[in-house]
Amino acid sequence: MRDTIPQRVEEGRASVAKKSVQEVPETEDPKPVSATDKKGKATPKRPNQSKARPPANPPLTAKEKREAAKKAGPLTKEQKKQAREDLRAERARIAEGQWKGDPLFDKYHLPRDRGPERLLVRDIVDSRWSVGQYYMFGAFAILIFSTAGSVQLQSYLFIGLLALTGAIVIESVFLARRVKRIVLKRFPKTAQRMGGLYWYAIQRSIMPRSMRNPRARMSYKATEDDLGKIVK
Repeated sequence: MRDTIPQRVEEGRASVAKKSVQEVPETEDPKPVSATDKKGKATPKRPNQSKARPPANPPLTAKEKREAAKKAGPLTKEQKKQAREDLRAERARIAEGQWKGDPLFDKYHLPRDRGPERLLVRDIVDSRWSVGQYYMFGAFAILIFSTAGSVQLQSYLFIGLLALTGAIVIESVFLARRVKRIVLKRFPKTAQRMGGLYWYAIQRSIMPRSMRNPRARMSYKATEDDLGKIVK
């Protein structure tokens, strides 16, 4: 009798545990969430990571550029040739844009040559023939002949040099008046100093036409309406 009581208690506990296990509902396995359940559209793909990117710290000075070139190692013959061709093409493109008067290429000019007023002054000088453009050749010839000639020849050459200088002075006065008239007509509210524009025009007029920089883009037949405009 005593042996059966603990046995019955154990059997009762086992039956209660079995019933509690049966009463607990089985949970369903969670379904995997698709990419379109939350956003309503597929997740976009990442951009192509193989695209070339600029360097994190590009060289800012010529010294840093040289140091970066040393670290990169020597270039091959093909790379050097391609670099020279690219540089030549870029220089030709810039020179063509400057010659046409395109404002986008004005930043490549020297500070003294920048601005639409300076472009107009250059065209004014280049559109007319002047005595001053032969001044350098005349002065050089007089210097050579004066060292090897007689005293009488030297006096004649000195008179010729004075006459050439006087002609350039008179020509410069008329050139300054023309610059003032055309510049104030096109740019009545210009911030440029007229004295600076006069000197800029005179300096250019006494240079040989083939040595002027930026190079001349007007012919002697150019009209006043053609001056200072973009050449197409």
